[in-house]
Amino acid sequence: MRRINLALCLVLLLPALLRAETDGNELLEMMQHPKGREAAQPFIDDVWLKWNNGLFCIPEENIRDTTFAAVLDYLENNPENLFRPRRYLIVQGLRAGFPCIKE
Repeated sequence: MRRINLALCLVLLLPALLRAETDGNELLEMMQHPKGREAAQPFIDDVWLKWNNGLFCIPEENIRDTTFAAVLDYLENNPENLFRPRRYLIVQGLRAGFPCIKE
């Protein structure tokens, strides 16, 4: 009975574990790889498309280059946060790079 319970728990938890979001270490490694931009940019695009002009204010010019650079800069300059989830770090990088200025 105990083995059946353990097997059932593994079957139920496995999909959640496989879909766990990557952390900052994995994102930074991806972004520093020569072809990593192709893999990382969709994650960054997903965040800025949802929260631009709310959490951060990205100018319309050259948006993909500037967002990639801002997130990469944040990751490289804040290694103490690399254990955090990818989406959180992208938001923080974009907030640091593109703060909304209230007048």
